[in-house]
Amino acid sequence: TESSNNDSNGRIMLATSSIDLTAKLWKVSDADVAMIANDDNDDDNINNDAETLQCHEIAHLKGHKARLCKVKWHPTGRYVGTTSFDHTWRLWDVETGTQLLLQDGHWKETYGIGMHGDGSLCSTTDFGGVVQVWDLRSGKSICHFLGHAKRVLCTEFSPNGFQLATAGDDGTLKVWDLRRRKQLCSVPAHSKLIPQLKFQDEYLTSCSFDGTGKVWSTRDWKNLATFRGHEGKVMGMDVLDRGVKGASRSFVTCGYDKTLKIWR
Repeated sequence: TESSNNDSNGRIMLATSSIDLTAKLWKVSDADVAMIANDDNDDDNINNDAETLQCHEIAHLKGHKARLCKVKWHPTGRYVGTTSFDHTWRLWDVETGTQLLLQDGHWKETYGIGMHGDGSLCSTTDFGGVVQVWDLRSGKSICHFLGHAKRVLCTEFSPNGFQLATAGDDGTLKVWDLRRRKQLCSVPAHSKLIPQLKFQDEYLTSCSFDGTGKVWSTRDWKNLATFRGHEGKVMGMDVLDRGVKGASRSFVTCGYDKTLKIWR
């Protein structure tokens, strides 16, 4: 798995996690950063050819005792969080590669991880159906949520910072109220496993092994659109920041069928 982040120095950074018990941090070469910037600034001359980016390893994060699952950038770009089958999650310093936090509050394999937009909170999930919310300033768990019947695989904070969305094996999308510390709603979103959730403005997207991608309103959590077309599992979904010209909003999905699809 990997996550990208633009740091304060204008570098494009990548973080990857592996079953070899480690995570790595990478820096995209300056030449490739310049090429990407030129493409972003020139909408009429976008290079549609596939390019191979040159990445340089800058840190090798070692400490977990079992395979890693997810890696997530902190909003400041100064830290990354990792989850692992060793029942822990850890926070690492990007510049030094040192471990800052080791939390073992889960009793099952730890999988999903999310970061609050203001950088103060982190959420993690596990295979026992537990969702934990951590205060990064103290390093302590401030609350936990129960309700999923099976493994919880993904967790995302809402843009306004007041809600937390989770999903996983049971096909249910749950939204939690962080201020009242209780469940806000539970939606039977999909008939099979949900591997990813993603907030973008007024939307929440979900994708599933049932072959669909869906768009939900963050105002009332009702389904706005369902996309069908992949042959098999849908592995990822996102909202395009720069949609197709003439379209109000576009969405992108990728599937186990080795295709990427854009939806209007």
